[in-house]
Amino acid sequence: MKRLLIIGWLMLLYWTLPAQDLDSLYRVFENSKGETAYHAALAIDETIGREPNFTPETDKDEIKLKVLRTMILYFFNNDDFEHVITYSEIGIDHYHAIGDFFNEAGCYMTLANAFQRLGQFDKALDCYNHCNELMDEIGGEMAEVNRRYVINNIAEIHLTMGEYDRAEEMYYKCIDMLGEVQEHDTASNLDVATYYQNLAEVYIVQGKLDEAVDLAEQSLQLSQRYEDIPNKIINRMMSLSKAYGKVGKVQEGKAMLDEALLLAEANNELFLQAVIHLQQGDYATAITMAEENHYDGVLQEALVAGYQDLKERNPREALEYYERSVVMKDSIFNENQQQLIRDYQVRYAMQEKEHELEMQQAKNRQIRMLVIGLVALAAVLLALLLIWLRLAQMRKKRNQELTQLNEMKDRLMSIVSHDVKTPVSAIRNVLEQLCSYYDGMSDTDRKSSLMMLKSTSEALSDRLFNILQWVKNVLEHGVVSPEDFNVAKLVDQAIQSQGYNIIMKSLRVVNEVTPALMVYDDPSVASLVLQNLLSNAVKYSYPHGEIHVRAEEETDHVWLMVQDNGRGIPEQKLEKIFRFVSASSSGTGGETGTGIGLFVSKQLLDKTGGAIRVESMLGEGTTVRFSVKKK
Repeated sequence: MKRLLIIGWLMLLYWTLPAQDLDSLYRVFENSKGETAYHAALAIDETIGREPNFTPETDKDEIKLKVLRTMILYFFNNDDFEHVITYSEIGIDHYHAIGDFFNEAGCYMTLANAFQRLGQFDKALDCYNHCNELMDEIGGEMAEVNRRYVINNIAEIHLTMGEYDRAEEMYYKCIDMLGEVQEHDTASNLDVATYYQNLAEVYIVQGKLDEAVDLAEQSLQLSQRYEDIPNKIINRMMSLSKAYGKVGKVQEGKAMLDEALLLAEANNELFLQAVIHLQQGDYATAITMAEENHYDGVLQEALVAGYQDLKERNPREALEYYERSVVMKDSIFNENQQQLIRDYQVRYAMQEKEHELEMQQAKNRQIRMLVIGLVALAAVLLALLLIWLRLAQMRKKRNQELTQLNEMKDRLMSIVSHDVKTPVSAIRNVLEQLCSYYDGMSDTDRKSSLMMLKSTSEALSDRLFNILQWVKNVLEHGVVSPEDFNVAKLVDQAIQSQGYNIIMKSLRVVNEVTPALMVYDDPSVASLVLQNLLSNAVKYSYPHGEIHVRAEEETDHVWLMVQDNGRGIPEQKLEKIFRFVSASSSGTGGETGTGIGLFVSKQLLDKTGGAIRVESMLGEGTTVRFSVKKK
């Protein structure tokens, strides 16, 4: 009975625990035995979204190895390098104790990579050296390959630190370790292409331009000959274009960038397209692509470069680039930044009025010739006063417009940086992990990575859809397009869209709407609101729960209701549930959200003349209803 109580408590902890608190589950696993430890490990895998690859009969030490790999990969893919360091060190101790030097070396490499990402280069170098020592003990072809990867990573650290000679030495060491590469050895030839490109980058900053061009050309030729993946070929082209530009081969460099752009477009490499446009000096296109795809680093670099390039030739556009760059860097301007923008605005306004001022001064000179000096002086003072008032009005109006735009940008940037950037970064990191280590990963690890990509992309899609609807509503001023539509069919479509999540939680969803019920309203608004309400009901329902969708007809409208028997909403949150002042709480399965769904639903219903109401009792469930017009 005591064991059953512990297991029950553990599963309750799992269903109420946010994903980032995996430490608690690991401590339970570490300090438990038998069935309790098994359920803790199972909860860890399910919290992360990974299919367990062990059974109750699996030895605890073996389960521990699998759990550690799962957690390290999860935290690495989510850029949580502090947790990567913690669990890599645990893994190192465990693998060392059981004499598994190969996996111990793998943990050292991961630990070094985490320190490298955090800028702690001394610790990273120390870990890489430990990894190499273990590879010396292991020996064999795979150890030799991993040693080269370690040396390449160490060279990247020296390049970042400006130690170009040391980086050059280590890249050549990688080439020497390969030895004489046979023509049929595709993998080794592609490794040579990588080392040549890295050396070309070193020579560019050292000013060894002829050597840089030669190595960049050889790198590209090898990648093309051995059919390297498109993004690496594109990167080789960009390095060669940079080298061409440094030696004065402007046309060749431009042609190479044009070819790289065509290849990037053909392979839908959006990030590389944005970088190429930036390298070409096409700042407008680079900025547009970076904004659309949330490439924050490219966007910031393009805005700064555009400002520097245009500040003398086109002050208006340069000012816009500067303002956007500052807003992106820090949405709350400090006083110096604000003063710089105001000064720039005043100078621009003065240039706009320069011609008018010259005409006024000419007129004043004519007046001074016709009237006495006192009247002429008064006229000049009056003219200057009028100009000053006009400029003040222009500044006030422009600042008001800029404030309104900044408020909208701040709100959108807040959503993007906190709720879109994280899943995008997770997807990118998982893809990078698959691209870099695909051949060395087990089928289970590959499947785990793919499942993580699926769940993260689904959450991202839902958030982006709501964000786009909100922006569209603001920009189009809520254009309403009412038409006749069948309510029951709309409900069926909403249920189908949540099919996967409903199945995963074993929920029962019942459509109780009369099949013939017709209404006259905007179907896109009704569909979006219904999907948001149903998504929330699924999110906060417990497994095996029930959700009912009903319709109540009144004189001139119909109420559509979504009712669940899930967690319920605390009373203090009901008052601000439609204001979007904070992120929503986690679902019963650890699902996360932005809280934007109900906010967008309320705004759209305000435009169509509809209403939305919430009734909830903590621990008993929630009913949300909204109104549409009758046919």
